[in-house]
Amino acid sequence: MTVSETAGIHVLHVDDEPVFVELTADILEREDSRFSVEPATSAREGLDRLAADDFDCVVSDYQMPRKNGIEFLEAIRDEYPELPFILFTGKGSEEVASEAISAGATDYLQKGHSTDQYGLLANRIENAVEQYRAQRRAAELGRIRTLAREINQALVRANSRSVAETRVCEIISDSDPYLFAWIGDVDADTQRIESRASAGVEEEYLEQITVTADDTATGHGPGGTAIRERRVAVSQNIHTDPEFEPWRDDALERGYRSVAAVPLEHDDTLYGELVVYANRPHAFDENERELLADLGGDIGHAIHSKEREQELELFEQLIDNSNAEVYITDTDAGIIQRVNQTACENLQYAHQDLVGMTIPEISTKVNDVDEWTDVIGEIRKQDGEQFESGNIRADGTTYPVEVSSSYVAVDGDGYEVTIARDITERKEREQELRRQNERLEAFASVVAHDLRNPLNVAKARIELAKEQCDSKHLDTAAGNIERSFDLIDDMLTLTRQGQQVSEMEPIDIASFVESCWENVETAAATVVTDIDSPIHADPNRLRQLLENLMRNAIEHGNEDVTVRVGSLPDGFYVADDGPGIPEDERENVFEPGYSESHRGTGFGLAIVRRIAHAHDWEVQITESADGGARFEFANVGNLSE
Repeated sequence: MTVSETAGIHVLHVDDEPVFVELTADILEREDSRFSVEPATSAREGLDRLAADDFDCVVSDYQMPRKNGIEFLEAIRDEYPELPFILFTGKGSEEVASEAISAGATDYLQKGHSTDQYGLLANRIENAVEQYRAQRRAAELGRIRTLAREINQALVRANSRSVAETRVCEIISDSDPYLFAWIGDVDADTQRIESRASAGVEEEYLEQITVTADDTATGHGPGGTAIRERRVAVSQNIHTDPEFEPWRDDALERGYRSVAAVPLEHDDTLYGELVVYANRPHAFDENERELLADLGGDIGHAIHSKEREQELELFEQLIDNSNAEVYITDTDAGIIQRVNQTACENLQYAHQDLVGMTIPEISTKVNDVDEWTDVIGEIRKQDGEQFESGNIRADGTTYPVEVSSSYVAVDGDGYEVTIARDITERKEREQELRRQNERLEAFASVVAHDLRNPLNVAKARIELAKEQCDSKHLDTAAGNIERSFDLIDDMLTLTRQGQQVSEMEPIDIASFVESCWENVETAAATVVTDIDSPIHADPNRLRQLLENLMRNAIEHGNEDVTVRVGSLPDGFYVADDGPGIPEDERENVFEPGYSESHRGTGFGLAIVRRIAHAHDWEVQITESADGGARFEFANVGNLSE
């Protein structure tokens, strides 16, 4: 079938005689059911109709008031240079016919007194429309192919997503019949569709309107529909489309007559939408919509590719600039396919030599490919793995590394990304610290043993002396000996246990505080607990911490001091209503040996801080609500579960 056999023919008939216009419409529509005739009784009305609707042909009288048929034709040709125009007039002369053809009329036909003339008019209209449609179809196909080619070339050449989107809008807006194009995406919080790129006849149009993707009036236009339904959505006639009412005035003011919105998709991922405005109604026929749908897919794929390129570029930069060793290997034999300069320098290999080697050749973790395959299997099961190992330099020497390895898939291919950090300095520090701790513990044990022996003798002698005489000097001496024993115990705690925690467990703090309180000489003091959730800690170390803080409060406060243990958003606190700690002294009190009480050893708060740090807690001293001291423990590590 030809186009004329299937498509309707929309005719605008302009004549200042309403009766004649009505008669022409009736005869033409009866002559062929494909005809649809719209009347106008003046050139001005005819131009308004053309601006508001899409017509296939104009039939006009010659003799009309204010503007005759030739003047009407000239006005039409300014806006619609190819639209078929037939001068159908009762004034027949060669002069009029010649003038009409010169002005761009498609055909000229004189009115007659019989209906046969209307059959001839129908034939002339059909031929003119068929030729016009064929020409327009060929031109449209050529334009569409050119537009698609230019856009795809721009997408390939663009070096970023933003450049690609801007060039797409520029190319479309420069192509007839389009005036304006923009690309936007949905704001997840407001559901507004916000522009990312635009070009063309805009004049702040996007700043004047609101387009959404929700089920409101501003979401029912092409923009919102394309996003929600993932399809090309069109308003073929902005002037008459009720769904376009929220934006009609702003659009018509800028010459927009139809609009299409296209989702930008790739592999079911939506990257926004393209919105295109045309300068005539019904600009988006089936061919145009197919073009836009294909462009939506092309643009979506290009955006996806540009994002991947940017991600890979960033990844490459991170690899190249990393102070850690980075290896990208296959998942079978552990063959190194990509490696950074840090790895080359640490391993003392040239880049070209290291690429192509296998992980077993540079790591003490595995001896051969089979062991590496087993490691890879565990990494996949655990979604990544971190371990300590050793790397082997080109000269055969080794150095310790901390390794993080994970499996990644790129475009269907699997790779292992391994990051290794040289921990030689850390291992040396740890080893030196162990040696220091061993020496310190040995020294503390010797000192404690050597001090306890004479103190025990002195304590026994005092007890014997008390049986022979009664003197306050003996009580003072006995008190100082007991304080010496406390000093020895605190010193051993500080050197042996202060920075160590054993197995952590959730502790019901309310009952735990009560048991700690029972171990302290509390006199008339009281304790209040205001914690509901458990604390995850080593119970022995936590007990030492709480009891030391309780003793500290009682030693420095009144006999009726109140100690309160309460919760913080990320930890807990221990506070009292005693005299408090001056701000300029709050850091000093944690130093071993610092004490302002004759009863204190000066080690209690040092032990508190050591125990806190062993749990990865930060401890800070502030003022309590009652003016006393408040010790706050913030969760840096794993305080509660």
